Amino acid sequence: MKTNLASLMDYYYDSMYPSLKVLEEKRLRTLFTLKKAALILCAIAILLFLFLSQNAFFKPLHAALISAMLAFLAFMFVYRHESAGYGMLFKDQVIEKIIHFLDPSLSYDKNNSMSEHEYQQSELFLESYNRFSGNDLIYGKIEGVDVRFCDLHVEKKIRTKNGQEEWSDIFKGLFFRADFNKNFHSKVVVLPDIAERNLGVLGSWIQGMNIQRGELIKLDHMEFEKFFVVYGSDQIESRYILSHTLMEHIVQFRKKIDKPLYLSFIDSQLFLALHYNKPLFEPILSRSLLEFDYIKDYFELLVMITSIVTEFKLNEKLWSKR
Repeated sequence: MKTNLASLMDYYYDSMYPSLKVLEEKRLRTLFTLKKAALILCAIAILLFLFLSQNAFFKPLHAALISAMLAFLAFMFVYRHESAGYGMLFKDQVIEKIIHFLDPSLSYDKNNSMSEHEYQQSELFLESYNRFSGNDLIYGKIEGVDVRFCDLHVEKKIRTKNGQEEWSDIFKGLFFRADFNKNFHSKVVVLPDIAERNLGVLGSWIQGMNIQRGELIKLDHMEFEKFFVVYGSDQIESRYILSHTLMEHIVQFRKKIDKPLYLSFIDSQLFLALHYNKPLFEPILSRSLLEFDYIKDYFELLVMITSIVTEFKLNEKLWSKR
């Protein structure tokens, strides 16, 4: 696996730059189209406002809101249509090439995701859901370990106080699975410690009452306990899986990513979930592809994700059989 920035820079200018110049022209055309659409729709919105405000049925405020809303919806339609084409080309010519440079054994499928079965098998999120979607599946072997990860978005339908239905996120971000071929006799689930951090002793009591999760596991790593709460089906096996060395790796990884981190050890699988507010591999239209730092950002993101295997040393008999 290549993680050297100097090598990436050579690859960028030798193998990527010629095709990126063509894609950059597409980006600029897309931006121009969107700016033109915005100006045209603003003019139409003004004319519509003037027309509606002359009608006694519409108050000026209502006329302004209707005009602005219609213009906004029309612009979003244009934006999605124009940016979708650029986004597909970007993934083919940027993300796929960066992945291939990082590790040629990894495969990329921008239209596919991990399965609902894998999501459910992880037991990280127990809430029932109504909508499951994902994309940007990356899979293969990293240092001999089978891995799969993707962008995932899981939602449920809720009813607001005024009786309207809307979608609420259960999980949105990176979902990761690694098979380290070590069968455990129990399961362990590691979740962000929100209750105890916010409520202190009361939060700790609430955690212990979470019957759905199983037995609360207390560990002898103070910093780990500050970040996480652990549930398992067996106290001894849970401490065997979460060795002091592994807990230290998890704490350091959590500090590095600085985002809510969820893990579970189920059967022979490690599952990991990271919350992100935006898709990880979508392009930023406002940034030029001819800036190396832009490409470097995506490379460093992929290095961070694939380093999960290295961080946890899955290939070095960390959980060797007793």
